[in-house]
Amino acid sequence: MNYKLQAILPLFGLAFALIYLFYLVSTAGLNLGIDLKGGTQISFESKSALDEKDIESILKSYEADIRIARGVTGYVALIEIDSSINSTEIINILKGSGYSSSEFSVSSLTPSLGVSFFQQAQLVLLFAFIFMAVTVFIIFRNPFPSFYVVLCGFADIVETLAISQLLGIKLTLATFAALLLLIGYSVDTDILLTSRVLKTAEGELKTKIRGAMKTGLTMIGATAVALSALFIISASSVITQIASVLLIGIILDIFNTWLTNAGLLRWYVERRQK
Repeated sequence: MNYKLQAILPLFGLAFALIYLFYLVSTAGLNLGIDLKGGTQISFESKSALDEKDIESILKSYEADIRIARGVTGYVALIEIDSSINSTEIINILKGSGYSSSEFSVSSLTPSLGVSFFQQAQLVLLFAFIFMAVTVFIIFRNPFPSFYVVLCGFADIVETLAISQLLGIKLTLATFAALLLLIGYSVDTDILLTSRVLKTAEGELKTKIRGAMKTGLTMIGATAVALSALFIISASSVITQIASVLLIGIILDIFNTWLTNAGLLRWYVERRQK
């Protein structure tokens, strides 16, 4: 396949992600966790396996959101309910249904505070992206390669958010933190590629890209193994949310960096040489 076509194809994914997110925001809204919309979370541990569907059936009238996480020592149930529902009533119902854990924990957040957190998180993400873009332009002092780096970083963030929403992963403070980490991680591979191509004097263009790709994919592979271990082993909902979002992001970064950025950069260098 022509490298110019390879550079353009992943951009269709960015377009679809933007359309999907716009559709979500203009209709039902983003799928937010209780730390960004307010609500109550009840959690309890169990050494034996927990039946998510059974708990959903028990709490069907409360429209509770149930998640079961598996850890090294057992299982953890995470139950999210509206802030207007009495958490003690839910706990009593669970105990009456056989879930007699003595370690029930409850955390609550008012809707107004959740909205405030959401607004602040958006500002943090925006400023982090702006500062990243300014830093990239300062490093390379060349508008086109710098724009390619920023474009791929933007695509990683938008596409990761869209896919995580599509998969039902709620947007929480933890996933916002993962998106912030993704800004730095995705730009690392793009800077690696751009530096090898523009600042390495020796070698053919294809060889430079191939060498950078080998290093970049090794980084991605090592990170993916570590994140997969966190996702599988950890019983913490925060850690599993961060790991799942980062896994989605680094997979998307393969296409955005090594197809889009590499293709556009090769196109730019060959035109400049001519």
